[in-house]
Amino acid sequence: MADAPRPPAASDPDPAPRYLVTARKYRPQTFGDVVGQAHVAQTLQNAIRLGRLAHAYLFSGPRGVGKTTAARILAKAVNCTTPLAEREDAEPCRTCDSCRAFEEGRSLNIIEVDAASNNKVEDIRELRETVRIPPQGAKKKIYILDEVHMLSASAFNALLKTLEEPPPYVLFIFATTEPHKVLPTILSRTQRFDFRRIAVPEIVGRLQAICAEEGVESDNEALMLLARKADGALRDALSLFDQAVSLVGTPLHAAPLREALGVVDIDLFFEATEQAKAGNRAGLLALVDRLVQRGYDLPEFLGGLAEHVRHLLVAVTTGSADLIEGTEAMQQRYLAATADWAEVDLLHLLMLVDDAEAHIKESRQPRLATELALLKMASLEPAADLHHLLAKLERLEATLASGALPKAADGGQRTVDSGHKTEAERPPSPAPSVATEPPASYQPAPPPSPAPEPPPTDAPGSPAASSDESDPGSGPEQDDPGESPMFSPEPPPRPTGETVAPAPAPTAPPPSAPSLFGAPALRRKGSSGDGAEGTPAATLTGGDGSAVGTPHLAAPPTTDDFGISLTRVSDAWPRLVAAVKADRVHVGSMLQLASPQRVSKGAVEVAVPDDFSRTLLTSETESVRTALAEVLKDEAPALRFVVRAGEAGETAAEVDPFERLKQLRQEHPVFRALFEKFGAEIVW
Repeated sequence: MADAPRPPAASDPDPAPRYLVTARKYRPQTFGDVVGQAHVAQTLQNAIRLGRLAHAYLFSGPRGVGKTTAARILAKAVNCTTPLAEREDAEPCRTCDSCRAFEEGRSLNIIEVDAASNNKVEDIRELRETVRIPPQGAKKKIYILDEVHMLSASAFNALLKTLEEPPPYVLFIFATTEPHKVLPTILSRTQRFDFRRIAVPEIVGRLQAICAEEGVESDNEALMLLARKADGALRDALSLFDQAVSLVGTPLHAAPLREALGVVDIDLFFEATEQAKAGNRAGLLALVDRLVQRGYDLPEFLGGLAEHVRHLLVAVTTGSADLIEGTEAMQQRYLAATADWAEVDLLHLLMLVDDAEAHIKESRQPRLATELALLKMASLEPAADLHHLLAKLERLEATLASGALPKAADGGQRTVDSGHKTEAERPPSPAPSVATEPPASYQPAPPPSPAPEPPPTDAPGSPAASSDESDPGSGPEQDDPGESPMFSPEPPPRPTGETVAPAPAPTAPPPSAPSLFGAPALRRKGSSGDGAEGTPAATLTGGDGSAVGTPHLAAPPTTDDFGISLTRVSDAWPRLVAAVKADRVHVGSMLQLASPQRVSKGAVEVAVPDDFSRTLLTSETESVRTALAEVLKDEAPALRFVVRAGEAGETAAEVDPFERLKQLRQEHPVFRALFEKFGAEIVW
């Protein structure tokens, strides 16, 4: 039977010392050793030196930045028995019994509690019982609660009273990575210190000091790689350092370290942006395939690509590499790449990569999402450089302001003076066609009249007109008033079938003419007051060039044998519409669409748009005459309502919303059912 292994004798040499990870071996023991948190360390040192310690502190911040370490140093410095005068900057002396007892793990006055595993209300009640016991041989009894946000709501409530009025010898120090989960009533009873992420250069400096202490050779690029991958957490950087030494050995170099840690090489990022700029989609797809074959994490690749594009954008925008975290060689490489990129193009690339990085976490096919993002990058068209265009525009403005004109381009481009020609050199003006818009001074002739002596007019095809138009020395700029066809102030009456010449509608309705719903009444295209489609409307002018209005709004004064004045009725018509509309809206709306046209056989003929209006207004003739008499303050003439020529097929429902609703109610079964079933009424 084999003998059992013999335990080491007392005289045997000591076994190999226990290995400690770098994060524990080089854990800071004084405030001066804390990296990247000078604002917290200086404040706590001042509080100890001045005797202004609070009864509760809350340390918050990301993981691995020194929260628990600072709490331990504070507890050790508070209970240090060496007088403050003999200590430098209120640091713990590390030689007294209290400091050595705490560092050796045998102190009874500094109690560390893991709130994540002791988060029940019973645990807090037990803590409250121990709070009553005063410290043994120390100034304070200090409780350090790590991950305090993990306490339940009941546990927080059980701690409130003790935290608000603790015994004078008790000091609470809370540490948490999620302060928003701590109850506001707890936050209000503590002094809060926010710990920051540690900068990459500070982590590199700490790693260099540890490498010198441990005798590990390394290059600066390898340590920069560890610091960047740690993402601001020194503890993570130290863990990666231990892993790198075990994987790669010593000396530490960047290339094998990237392969060991699975970090994407910066050359791949430069390759991705160069292929995108060249539009090489096949090359980008091959790049993604290489990433997959090497086992790289695609979300991590997109994150690194976003940071890479950001570095390019910073270099292009600032012209410097001071804001780029990296080695000097890496910064110079980004500066050298700025000549190939415009700022706006990099902005577009950065937005694309940022969107892809946000969506790849939710995608079931990370490779497809990565390929899609890279193909979009390759499909972007280079944008115009706005700075270059603005500079070019400024140079052009300066050239024009100095009076010097730019040289004409080859190929016969005209200069500014090429358009100025003499009357002899100018080609004859072509005769205006029917579709040509007449000039502003053009005066259209009135429609032909059957009167025995009509005013002289020149037809477009007459010899006089042809000679005027074909004369190369004459132009349309000036017309002889004596020869131009003008609207006669007193033309003879028009025949019954005569239509009104088209004229532009006034820009705003006259103040005395009320309108439907506060706006001009609705009109169909082609109705009175609208020019025919494709034909310019003309305004009639008098002999002196002043506008006298359109024929249907201001007809010439005409009387017949009965002494009826059309002008007087036309002038009073807007007031008549307003008076009737105030009493009966629908009748007033019909009158608003009507207009007095002429006097015939002892009555004023009023043109209306359709048969429906003529029928309705004819039935209301007496009431309209009565209202007209009140407006004229005299006896009103007889009225005869006739359908305006060319509009007999139009219905009132097409221009009057009220009548349209009435028609729908009578003809449409659905509308009729709505009115009957729900008791609807037409509200005017």
